[in-house]
Amino acid sequence: MIVVGDGRPYNVALLVLDPEAVAAHHARDGALDLADAVAAGVAAGNATLSRVEQIKRYTILDSTWSPGGDELTPTLKLRRASILRKYAPEIDALYRS
Repeated sequence: MIVVGDGRPYNVALLVLDPEAVAAHHARDGALDLADAVAAGVAAGNATLSRVEQIKRYTILDSTWSPGGDELTPTLKLRRASILRKYAPEIDALYRS
């Protein structure tokens, strides 16, 4: 997950789901909607933050981020500049909707 909000009116997030965690979720809670589970997770995280720190909108990306790829370094640090460039349309859409 990356949170974007610098110079913007509120924070938004890009979420990338771990394929193994998604498979485990379906095996455990097959009927429970994954989107509902993600929304509950975001709400739980927001409950620990002040209002200005909270994520107002988010999107789940249909991709995986691998170590050493465009989004993550080999030590799993975010490559913020690369992510902001690559996913600019998705980020802008979160502020338009």
